[in-house]
Amino acid sequence: MSDVKFKNIVSDILNEGAAYAKYFKPKELKFSDKIRGYCEENLCGHYGTNWMCPPAVGPIEELKEKIMKFRNGVVFQTITEVRDMRDKEGLAKARDLHNDFLRKISKFLSEKYEEIDIFPMGAGHCEICERCAYLDREKCRHPEIILPSAEAYGIDLGDLLKCCGLKFNYSEHSVAYVSLILW
Repeated sequence: MSDVKFKNIVSDILNEGAAYAKYFKPKELKFSDKIRGYCEENLCGHYGTNWMCPPAVGPIEELKEKIMKFRNGVVFQTITEVRDMRDKEGLAKARDLHNDFLRKISKFLSEKYEEIDIFPMGAGHCEICERCAYLDREKCRHPEIILPSAEAYGIDLGDLLKCCGLKFNYSEHSVAYVSLILW
């Protein structure tokens, strides 16, 4: 894929509504057992509850191998106003809006650039089903729309943002969610 298309993909993401977007090479990603460890500490309460969170998503080394097969990526942010950073309902709604945006832009890019295989990575745990099939030892009911998170894969988003000249853009009344699109 030409440099022009890389720039077009970043522009497409920005034009569709992302606050920031930058191109990167997946080989630049840093993987961290510490990041994955936050999942295992279950601070969010979703460890072992769905197919996209550990341990179901797989061992970090296998996930790293999967990511390293991609040659290109874009990291982007959406920023949403919230009442304050303690507003759990507002934060969850902002995350859901972000992941809906990721699904929409991934579909758009897949249709526009048919020659590339898009792999989107969302924010936070999977929120598709009220009760995940994982808990019932069944296959995922919606494999076409699930989104793994970068953190579940052990990706250090803080380092990636820094390398791309970006930062987590949040304040007392706004939250930024970050996603990756690889191809």
